Amino acid sequence: MSDARKQLIAEAADVERLYDDMAVQLAPKIADDTLLVGLRRRGVPIAEALAARLDPTPTVGELGLKRYGDDLSLLHDIPQVDEESLTVDVRDRHVVVVDDVLYTGESLLRATCFLRAAGAVKIQVAVLCERAGRTMPVAADVVGCRLEVMPDWVIHCLVPPFEEALGIEVVHAEDVH
Repeated sequence: MSDARKQLIAEAADVERLYDDMAVQLAPKIADDTLLVGLRRRGVPIAEALAARLDPTPTVGELGLKRYGDDLSLLHDIPQVDEESLTVDVRDRHVVVVDDVLYTGESLLRATCFLRAAGAVKIQVAVLCERAGRTMPVAADVVGCRLEVMPDWVIHCLVPPFEEALGIEVVHAEDVH
């Protein structure tokens, strides 16, 4: 794939600074009952990185939600929640849902509806990247960066252990496989 169709826009040090900024935004929202729930896959290590920067350190859980494959290919038109995958009890808790990219809002809407039905009393959203194109009424309370990306491009957050190095790149949709 040519470099013109794949561009690294943030290296590891840049993403670490975004995590620091996100933690500063999150800190006043964190209480003793707060949980961070990362959406599998990349939302989980992002939630762990944020938790490590917060005091008190919130518990991190995870929720499986599948719309895209690891290669960014579309698997389902509507995201599917794996109801058995939630690893923490959210009843009567403040939950911050953490994901890598907020685009249409479909995944976060499904996740927040599920968590509310599971008993969460307050739900907020933190994302590493946000881009224009929301079609659902979901907004992020904490955002690492907002990117203007053409509709035929995809934001790909590179997050270990799923990728070798931390970073953010944009990839032309035709090159996603």
